[in-house]
Amino acid sequence: MTQADHYREQSDKARRLAEAAKDPEASKKLIEMAEEFRLYAERLEQTY
Repeated sequence: MTQADHYREQSDKARRLAEAAKDPEASKKLIEMAEEFRLYAERLEQTY
C-alpha cells in the first residue's frame, strides 16, 4: 500500500464516520478531515 492509498483510505473512513455522526459539528469536522486526506493523497501521487 502506498502512502497515497493510505490517505485515500483514511478519507473514505472519515466520510463514512461523517455520515454516521449524529452531531452536526462532528460531521462537519470529519468531512473537512476527509477532504484534507484526499488532498494529501493527490499531492503524494503527483510527487511520486
